[in-house]
Amino acid sequence: MGVKIRERKLASGLVAFYIDTYHKDFGRFSQKSGYQADPKIRKEYKEALAVAQDKAREIEKDLQRDPAGVFGRKAMAAEDFRDYYRQFAERDRYSKYMNVLPLLDRFSGEVIPFSTLNAAWLERFKKFLLTVDTINQNTASGYLVSVKTVLRQLYKEGFLHEDITTKVAGIKRKDVKRNFLNIEQVKALSQVECDSEMIKQAFLFACFTGLRLSDVERLQWDQINFINGDPFIQFQQRKTSQYENLPLSDQAVKTLQNVKELHSVYSPEGSQKVFILPSRQRIQQVLYSWGLRARLPFRLTFHISRHTFATMSLAGGADLYTVGKLLGHREIRTTQVYARVIDESKLKAVQALPVLAMDKGLPEADVSSEVKPEQSSLVQALKAKGERIAKALDLEKNEEGKYEFAGRYYSAAELAVEVSGGE
Repeated sequence: MGVKIRERKLASGLVAFYIDTYHKDFGRFSQKSGYQADPKIRKEYKEALAVAQDKAREIEKDLQRDPAGVFGRKAMAAEDFRDYYRQFAERDRYSKYMNVLPLLDRFSGEVIPFSTLNAAWLERFKKFLLTVDTINQNTASGYLVSVKTVLRQLYKEGFLHEDITTKVAGIKRKDVKRNFLNIEQVKALSQVECDSEMIKQAFLFACFTGLRLSDVERLQWDQINFINGDPFIQFQQRKTSQYENLPLSDQAVKTLQNVKELHSVYSPEGSQKVFILPSRQRIQQVLYSWGLRARLPFRLTFHISRHTFATMSLAGGADLYTVGKLLGHREIRTTQVYARVIDESKLKAVQALPVLAMDKGLPEADVSSEVKPEQSSLVQALKAKGERIAKALDLEKNEEGKYEFAGRYYSAAELAVEVSGGE
């Protein structure tokens, strides 16, 4: 019984490392380690050999503990990751999974045996994604996440002996401009003709609930219930798998009433689904045309409805924590991007104020810098509240004693005012 490393010289001049496994009762088999190096570059060669040896030691531990399991993976190791990924994508029906398939083909150009999947392979695929001209960095980040998801499933099912996704960092997302509609633009859209009344109502509903398209598509009538007399949606988010109780505004309820009337046309045989929607491609086509008719300054997409809900809620006085919960965010940092948008709107509003011609003869004594006792008490209260908020959000203080929040720096008192919506 034993596990050994074997080197094989390739036509390219590189050396590939193989792992040979032997057991007196189960026989022997060989598998690729997935690591290779140029023997003339000693540092590279030693590093590749070291990681191959680490993998061999892991297999040896498994062999001592469960030899049948190790040899049971022999047949599985020859299977193609692309086929497994394709089956996963077809089952999940998320477009981002399907979009990765041609990239896997371009990257590998051939079969990807399970035995070749390791951290080095995933790192190379990560670098490959960043070189593809047709996708941006944020898209590459999402694609890498989808591949990691499938690899973790592969590990859970026993096809991989370790979770390689923990060894490769994700691709950092770039902050991008998030388009959203103000209330006047939402009203304008509601009054403009749309090629599909059902798509129109679905979009408007999302503007007043913040639901993702994936959740709108799956929403059923029996998920709409009353809790203490108030209407709620009780559902499990498609993206995060979290269970949510989402309260419905009067406008959202009115939209549902409109949709109910449309069912006789869109679903004459009846359906438990609230929204009877076509393909994603058709939805985008309809939204694009609808946005043009409404003379929007940007291309209308369904996700803009979610941004719209967030910014309208914050502008209406809701605090970040509440909006984050309504959106189903796990961390408040995810919600902070919308606060930044509101900050920009506040800045533009302030900058639009007129400049008054001040009387230069104003006595200097009229401008007092003294702080009244009640003002001092208020400042101290705000400072204490800000400190509590900073602690809850795990914000770090810089050398000037200010906290970074939503891309800007605030004193404790300023932070309390900002998070509380200026109240």
